[in-house]
Amino acid sequence: MKKLLMYIGFCSLAVLTAGECPAQDSTWQDGGPSYIYIKPKKKPKRHVPYDKELKCIDCHKWNGVDAYTSATMGLKKTKTGRMPREAIEQAIIDTLKGNGNFREMYVLSTAFNNKPLGTCMEFTLDPKTLAFYASSEKQTEKLFHVAANPDVSLVYVKHRDDKHYFIDPVGVQIVGRAEQLKVGDPGFDEALDICLASVHMPGGRTLLPQQVDYIRKNQLITKIIPEKIVMAHHDFKKKGMHFKQIWEAGQ
Repeated sequence: MKKLLMYIGFCSLAVLTAGECPAQDSTWQDGGPSYIYIKPKKKPKRHVPYDKELKCIDCHKWNGVDAYTSATMGLKKTKTGRMPREAIEQAIIDTLKGNGNFREMYVLSTAFNNKPLGTCMEFTLDPKTLAFYASSEKQTEKLFHVAANPDVSLVYVKHRDDKHYFIDPVGVQIVGRAEQLKVGDPGFDEALDICLASVHMPGGRTLLPQQVDYIRKNQLITKIIPEKIVMAHHDFKKKGMHFKQIWEAGQ
């Protein structure tokens, strides 16, 4: 009888403990968990400029729609502090011009089976279209990612020798769709010319014809067509503008 009571007590404790430690809910809500979003409070002194008729809740709210922070996308709701589209484009071009050939190092973010991958990769910007081009050897992990999921992102951060990135940061985030071009595909030759024209060769040398032929036959061109570009520059804020400026295709 004593053993039976001990057994019942043990089972009761196990049930109680299970009730106190429920399993974590892994169900994704539309827009993500509410604790990620900013809660409206008293406007800080360093708040970005905005239209005076806007209320805090217009930007800082749990909207349950997308996975972007409401504060960042809230910048689109106010005309105050927003730069003209042409000025944003020119700022992007000026920032990503590299040594004048529009070739820079980026982090390419891809995903395969919901597993992310960040890859350092040189891309060349076409300042006329804001499209990005890169050539790379076949059968690399990132190319499989792009073939399976063309939704990609590029990130550029301007290097600082003093490391004071928080004080005066300059960065560009590109979100768009990637296309893979191989020899014979429409647009491949034009894309290859853009890539090869900006190749950094030791001593200022140019590519030999046999080198160009090898690249043409053995490499793929990744073309990224931007859908949204978010640029952050401290100089924007100094001029009374938003620290972040948003460019979107077709607008």
